[in-house]
Amino acid sequence: MSETPGYQRFFAELKRRKVFRVAAVYGATGFVVLQVADLLAEGMELPSVVLKTTTFLVLLGFPIAMVLAWALELTPDGVRRTDPAEAGEIDEIVAQPPGKRWPAGLLALLGMIALVAGAWWAGRSTAPGLDAGAVASTSSAADADGRGAEVLKLAYADFDADTRPSLAVLPFVDMIGDEDQEFFADGMTEELLNALAKIREIRVGGRTSSFAYKGQDRDLREIGSELGVQYLVEGSVRKQRDRLRITAQLVDATDNFHLWSDSYDRTVDDVFAVQEEIAGAIARELQVSLGLEDGTRLVAPTGDLDAYDLYLTGRARMRARGDGVQEAVQLFEAAVAKDSGWAPAWAGLAQAQSLIPFYWQGSPNMEDVDAGEDATDRGNSMGAAEDAAIWEASLAAAERAALRALEIDPTNASAEVALGNVYRDRWEWEKAETRYLRALGIDPDDVEAHQQYAEFLAGIGRLDEALRSARRAVALDPTSAIRLNALGYILNMNGRPEEALPVLELGRAHGGDFPAIRRNIADALLLMREFDRAEKFILEAAARQHSERGRRSEAELREFQANVEGCFDAIRSGDRDVTVPCGENNTWALLAVGDTARAFDRFVEGILSQPRFNGNSLNGLWVPAFDGFRSDPRFAELLEYTGLEGAELKRAPPDA
Repeated sequence: MSETPGYQRFFAELKRRKVFRVAAVYGATGFVVLQVADLLAEGMELPSVVLKTTTFLVLLGFPIAMVLAWALELTPDGVRRTDPAEAGEIDEIVAQPPGKRWPAGLLALLGMIALVAGAWWAGRSTAPGLDAGAVASTSSAADADGRGAEVLKLAYADFDADTRPSLAVLPFVDMIGDEDQEFFADGMTEELLNALAKIREIRVGGRTSSFAYKGQDRDLREIGSELGVQYLVEGSVRKQRDRLRITAQLVDATDNFHLWSDSYDRTVDDVFAVQEEIAGAIARELQVSLGLEDGTRLVAPTGDLDAYDLYLTGRARMRARGDGVQEAVQLFEAAVAKDSGWAPAWAGLAQAQSLIPFYWQGSPNMEDVDAGEDATDRGNSMGAAEDAAIWEASLAAAERAALRALEIDPTNASAEVALGNVYRDRWEWEKAETRYLRALGIDPDDVEAHQQYAEFLAGIGRLDEALRSARRAVALDPTSAIRLNALGYILNMNGRPEEALPVLELGRAHGGDFPAIRRNIADALLLMREFDRAEKFILEAAARQHSERGRRSEAELREFQANVEGCFDAIRSGDRDVTVPCGENNTWALLAVGDTARAFDRFVEGILSQPRFNGNSLNGLWVPAFDGFRSDPRFAELLEYTGLEGAELKRAPPDA
């Protein structure tokens, strides 16, 4: 009997049966297959399940290949069972020098390492919350400055731990006082803010909060404290025909000390150079690097000043919302017609087009939608076919414009956000997340990216992450009613109306008395079962809207008020036939009297009957009132209908 150790005889048997060779070849081939699948998944924007399935099949095939290699051999006569070793054959293999024995085993080990590495990379690319495209695109955007994942860490860094200097740009004063030229001063402010935001070593506060101080003569120390920034930039613009006089100064908001100031007397043609010079001077004063690669600029100029004027006017109309959105589309279209190679105009057009369905004449956001209106009725003021046609056309136009902007300038974060909104509102969830993360990779402090990403996360049930992103948007833009409204409704969805109510009321105090914020305040009061306060709020809001805008006749107002009073009387009495005074599809009224089954029925009917657009319309999927229906077959049907199969509800912990 041979005295050769058993493990050596086993390894010799593996070599004889060519198991090592099969392991090496399979591992190398599997690695190549997974890399090709990863590239195809990114390039063709395939669902993450494709890469997951490929990885599973490749890994499953490895032990099968090993068993087959052990049991079978390939001969000139075909495949047959491996014969037992002849006498002395194993001893002969064991007796070979290491130089002949080891290579086969080492190659097998390398093959297995390659296979595991390929599977690990594929698994990393399809980790929860990121599809393969998201990882690849985020990495490519984030790695532009060589810091990779650190960019996304910066997007959510605690402000107390963020050592970067922080500043806000206050609205530049129009020294002429001409309303027709006011947009130029506002545009100067916004473009300077955008230029400073490209300097990664500076944290720049949000535009909306900065513009809230327009025309106010306030102590700069108070403004700095309210905005949560260390420094403020202020200035003035005097534009007369083709001449410009621009002044700018940097102020320490802690003590009102002026750190730097300068004046620029130039022609209008030099406006982009002046913006870059001001941003550069501020960076030098704060002793930070511009962080620009060769050939890149802080400001994207256009050679056509008419296009620039159209663009600035379009931005002003966008800020006004309402009818201004459709006007902005026309202005941006005129701007790109004059300079088709200017990325900011294309990005502006993409943003405006993506908003059209929300502000189309006849959509609920164009009217005084009352806080008491049922969520399933919102957006049904148009016919379903017309509604779907408007969504489809607007999102297609927005997608074309955003892609054109990125073709010209791949680092345009606004275009990435607009593209994310397009895919979100088409319910193309993985593609949407790719774009939002790409935007944050380009600009970790992009307020709009944080807010829109928060709304996306809320729509797919990741409410813990949604709350984090919404809080970040408010931290960057603390007096913006739009940001506060998003935070408020996400707190409501997390089952925390007591926290949501003061946030939403703060938004109204900052000038945000718009339909969505009124609805969310009413929702918070109803969730708290504060029916008297909710009724009073709705009636007062309706009366104030009537006095300010007069869209209802006196008779219509009285009828509406009577309906609201009748509805709340029924709720307080616990009337199960609450839909009679409150409306057949009024889910919140049904929930108020505890009829969650009928409320869920109405919600399901509303979702299945609406066009397959608008990511925000799905927030009702995740409200606490419907937690008892998560195992209902209709809930699974809703997830399949909306492309959210496998989505899991994740709310934030109470202390988050």
